[in-house]
Amino acid sequence: MRTHTFTLSRVPNSLSMLRTVQAVSRSQTRLNRVQTQLATGQRFVLPSESPTAATQSIALQKLDERALAFQGSLQTNLGYLAVADQSLATISDALNQARGLLQAGLGDQVTDEERQALALEVGALTRTIIQAANTTYNGRALFAGSESTAAPFEAVAGGFIRYNGNAQSLSGLADFATLVDSGVDGVSGLQAVSSPVSSDLNPVLSLDTRLDQLHRGLGTELGSLRVILDDGVNDVRRTIDLTGAETLQDVKLRIEQAFAADPITVTVDIDPGTQSGLRLTPSAGTVEVRDLESSNTAQQLGIRSGPAAVLTGSDLDPALSLFTPVAALNGGLGIGATAGTGLRIENGGQVSIVDLDGAVTVQDVLNRIREADPNVIADISADGRGIVVSTRLSGADFSIGENGGTDAAGLGLRTFTASTRLDDLNLGTGVPRDDPSPLTILRRDGSTATVDLSQAMTVQDVLDAINAVDPGNLVAGLNAVGNGISLQDNSGVGPLTVVENNWSLDLGLSGTDDNGPAGVLAGRDVNPQQALGGFNALARLEVAIRNRDVASLERLAGELEAAYTHVNVVRGELGNHQRQLEAIDNTLADRHVQIKERLSRFLDVDLAETITEFTAQQQALQAYLQIAAETLQLSILPFL
Repeated sequence: MRTHTFTLSRVPNSLSMLRTVQAVSRSQTRLNRVQTQLATGQRFVLPSESPTAATQSIALQKLDERALAFQGSLQTNLGYLAVADQSLATISDALNQARGLLQAGLGDQVTDEERQALALEVGALTRTIIQAANTTYNGRALFAGSESTAAPFEAVAGGFIRYNGNAQSLSGLADFATLVDSGVDGVSGLQAVSSPVSSDLNPVLSLDTRLDQLHRGLGTELGSLRVILDDGVNDVRRTIDLTGAETLQDVKLRIEQAFAADPITVTVDIDPGTQSGLRLTPSAGTVEVRDLESSNTAQQLGIRSGPAAVLTGSDLDPALSLFTPVAALNGGLGIGATAGTGLRIENGGQVSIVDLDGAVTVQDVLNRIREADPNVIADISADGRGIVVSTRLSGADFSIGENGGTDAAGLGLRTFTASTRLDDLNLGTGVPRDDPSPLTILRRDGSTATVDLSQAMTVQDVLDAINAVDPGNLVAGLNAVGNGISLQDNSGVGPLTVVENNWSLDLGLSGTDDNGPAGVLAGRDVNPQQALGGFNALARLEVAIRNRDVASLERLAGELEAAYTHVNVVRGELGNHQRQLEAIDNTLADRHVQIKERLSRFLDVDLAETITEFTAQQQALQAYLQIAAETLQLSILPFL
């Protein structure tokens, strides 16, 4: 206990009174501080009372607040996942019931009335899964991707189901360095759109190409490199810092300017031979490019090389961007003529013509496609290699063909090409491999041609087999408008007929053209695309049962099974995701306890010790007051 020492020598009354009041004041201050500690349970209230402990405590409190915020976010995410799992369980049950209804629809003894009743049950199941897929939690649609403010699924005219969301899953921080998804989008989770149509468009480089587009969008991290110019007389060496360069134009300027005042200069441009890499040409002699020990800048730019008269860089493989010129696609060949041509999109029975005349960039192409058909998704592929287009409509046939030109093929979007596998035709049912019958063609001159297609694997194989019958006279190719195989025959003026059999039907070629040698027998499109999920299967199942389409029912049995399996796989992934989040939540809870324990050592009082000190301070104050009363003699009796 701290006490005040009083001198015994004679002192003036004013000084004695001052020192006594100060001692009492200090004792009262200490007593008030201890009372505050007892009332608040904390060692200090103001940081100035204990700066070191206050600094540590503030840091720990901030850390704890962030951990609690993460825990709150985790609980919300766990809520999303739990409700999503419940919705997927409802969808899984509905698909399982639909499998039973499909088997009932295949029965030979089912009457028309029973078949219509089965179709109504399928329609009810479709409405059930739409409702389940439109489930919301905390005002957010669970299966809409980042478009989470509106219902992601809706039934539209034609018996189709439209997906209004996107493929972008929402995510958030579960810990200081852990990013986790907080839901399932309708594309990956429910297969609500068709598999995207796309191919590598191989854009060429230009000096305006951004460095972050190189190497399929992985970009570059540039530092410094060494460039050496040697003409046998002059040996000029420069270390060039490319830090901060954004485009190939920036790289060109920095390298060229480094030698601008030297007897030997260098020119940097795009290699005209490949249009895929850089080219360095010295004004005389040779050029050499090296990497510094701490950098691989030259390697990233594809120009690391020993001495060469002309240094030709390697392929920098730029990714497609919204600003990539259409003329730069396909190695600089573009996509062909666009005036009066464009794309022909068939989606759920609706035909849309996409006019690409005047489209300068990839962004222009995407905008034209979206404007022509709002029921498609058009974007750049995730790997940056091409454009992807999918239908939003489940239950619909979807295809992209030509409109008299080569634009669809040039953009890698045509759904029926020479490389299309025959086994993929007709929604995956393929062609009649077990039927030995040939393709029979009744030609315009009255002769008959038979074509053996038993070994054909692709559409190109079919075209080659037909074209080998009478080269130059009987010609097979792809339809100029839309999709399908077309035949021309200049052997005579009579009709051109492909006899109907299993092969001609599955190739879409059966029929007759009676327009003479200039006429074209245009086949139909037998390679439509479709969404693969439960929505598509149920929408088609209702129609197939109602129409007693046995072939479609047999095909849909496999699609339903695949959709049912996919939903349950997604449920399993959600379960694993939930367990991961629960583990993180437990870790955060343990961290909260540890932080509280550390914070307690800096901030919390020892109650027993503080009570003891409080008692001592009370006694000290009483002693000071008693000494003060005796010393100051606050009475007139001694003076009488």
